Amino acid sequence: MLGWNKNKSDHPMAEDKSAREFLAELPEGDPFKLLEELSFWLDRTRSSEELKPQRVFEIVDQLDAAGKSDQRKLAQEYLSTANRRSRFQEQRIWSTQVEFWRQLGAAYEFCLDKILPGVSGGGALKPHAPTITCRAIRALTLELKWLLVRYGPIDPTLWGRLGALYARAEQGGFPLKPCTVYPGPGGESAVQREYLKALMLSMSATDCLLPRQFEVAERIVSQFSEYFVLQNQLAKGCHYHVDLAVARAPARLVAKVGVTPTVRYFGPGTAGDVAQKVIATIASTGAYPSDLNLGGNYEPSLVTEVLHHLARYWAPIPPTRADERRRSVSRIHVVHDFDQILAIVSGESADLSSHDSIETWTVENESEGGYGAVIAQSKGDWLKVGALLGIKREDGTAWGVGIVRRLTSGSGQQPYVGIQTLAKGGARVKLFPAGGRNAAVSPGEDAVLLPSSKSESSRTGELSLLMRMGTFSPGQSLQMRAYEREYLLVPKELLEGGEDFDMATFRVMQRAA
Repeated sequence: MLGWNKNKSDHPMAEDKSAREFLAELPEGDPFKLLEELSFWLDRTRSSEELKPQRVFEIVDQLDAAGKSDQRKLAQEYLSTANRRSRFQEQRIWSTQVEFWRQLGAAYEFCLDKILPGVSGGGALKPHAPTITCRAIRALTLELKWLLVRYGPIDPTLWGRLGALYARAEQGGFPLKPCTVYPGPGGESAVQREYLKALMLSMSATDCLLPRQFEVAERIVSQFSEYFVLQNQLAKGCHYHVDLAVARAPARLVAKVGVTPTVRYFGPGTAGDVAQKVIATIASTGAYPSDLNLGGNYEPSLVTEVLHHLARYWAPIPPTRADERRRSVSRIHVVHDFDQILAIVSGESADLSSHDSIETWTVENESEGGYGAVIAQSKGDWLKVGALLGIKREDGTAWGVGIVRRLTSGSGQQPYVGIQTLAKGGARVKLFPAGGRNAAVSPGEDAVLLPSSKSESSRTGELSLLMRMGTFSPGQSLQMRAYEREYLLVPKELLEGGEDFDMATFRVMQRAA
């Protein structure tokens, strides 16, 4: 670490001149080293003696500003789809971000402690209390964000700290007081609005979003926070509750909550209506509004998808499970590579029960629509929301197709996976561009014809296909060879798309000639 500057205080930034020299010597060109350095000194600032409260705040503010560019750079690298990173690289970015925001939040909390009665020099910081509280909550919310983006467990003490910060603002009479959190566009906020960002982010079902979707969702939550509501009593638009005095996550309001002075009710307010208006704008113009600042360029289709997701959970009646979950103690076998799913689901592979690619997961609950399973250890880094699975009950005979819809980690750090069953069984078929090469001699593309739950005819009905990624095109009809016959398929809808697959519906127009 950088050397100490011996002054009245042992902190190297105790004086303006030494602080400038210190900041000029911070490592350049390596975001990891810089943020690790800043995290170290944020921590040491809380233990340095002889620093006046005003100076503590100035130091934390300077360290905060010094990290902005590099933390954004690492965040963009984590979310970039241009380069595939190793599991080690992702873990390093993630842990560096979590530690930085954790230390920054703790440093601003320390500044607030300096305002308490009896602390010499604390009066100088009192006018800054709203700003410092907002910054503390925002830092802890960003720590929460990085925990959620990896579907990790949330330490209940994080919610206890956030609740305590908001309670302190209420006691000080400034939860709604506007203040400039940071200079620049979008810097105006208030303590209640910052607290609501954390609360609503946690209640927006982000455990079923991919990292890029999550990033967009977090940005939308931040911008729509002006429409969220928080009340001391149950009110319209408040679907959830939180206890400021208890280190516990906010929860959905499914039964009457015991009335205590520290319980607060909150919810989306009118944010769901605003989300629907933005969806309509994108549908009519093909672009999202210019004032919707997402921190980057995203496809309008991705933004629409995220808005639909948020609107569902911000609706007057948030979604509930379609099927009842039943407790279950069983096991399922799982494969994930598209080619293996193609072979094993269609029944054209050898028994893979002893194959290295097979994983066995423990089922904790199940319904007509899927499973909730616990994974002792996954092989490789493929497991993520949206991953395609071949699944079979340990005591079953047929393989089916599923998709990872939710991924969370419990207190024991074992991933918990929510799986939606897409189909049970399937048949291998061949696909060819309609009007293209002669299907009689062309090898074609392999796909899986998924069984339908509807009563439909092969001539006039619809069917679903699981195909290799990029096979589906809205304007490209296909010729399908199945059961020694040929069929003409007109594309209808892409149901799912992942890193290695397309799942789509087609209308069967006729038997191909």
